[in-house]
Amino acid sequence: MLKNINRVKINILFVLLIISCFVILSSCAQESEININLKDLADVIAAKIDLSNTDEYSAEQIRTFYGIKPDDVVQIIVLKELNVNSAEVLILAEAVDKDKAKEIENKLKVSKTNKLNELLDYSANPDNKRQYYIVEGADIVVNGQYVFWAVYPQNKDIMDIINNYIKDSK
Repeated sequence: MLKNINRVKINILFVLLIISCFVILSSCAQESEININLKDLADVIAAKIDLSNTDEYSAEQIRTFYGIKPDDVVQIIVLKELNVNSAEVLILAEAVDKDKAKEIENKLKVSKTNKLNELLDYSANPDNKRQYYIVEGADIVVNGQYVFWAVYPQNKDIMDIINNYIKDSK
């Protein structure tokens, strides 16, 4: 009788162990990391949104204008509108980890606030009002280690392209 009880306990433990393994594996599958080549993503965006009048920032320019250090990112693309009066910029970044992604997000929030303050004087440049609303409507989006900021009149279209690209990458 005692042997049967021990055998039942062992069988129950075995079943619980198997169930636990399935639960762990299924949760890992749901939290799968995305892996995005940002150059490819930029090309997909450029095929749908005109980015021909932009210049790609160097690592030094990115550090100077946004405070993002090369050691904080795995890959980063910053495309800035060539017109110096334009606030339009596309930033696609993969941070080295989620903490650095949060730091980059915070640096971009500071940059956004500074740009909005700079554009408040509508009288200095009649286009400032239009630029102000473009910057104001551009959300900084963090997805895991990735940070995206599209400061364009078509920012919602660009974010849709990014979101679809991410879905297709999973």
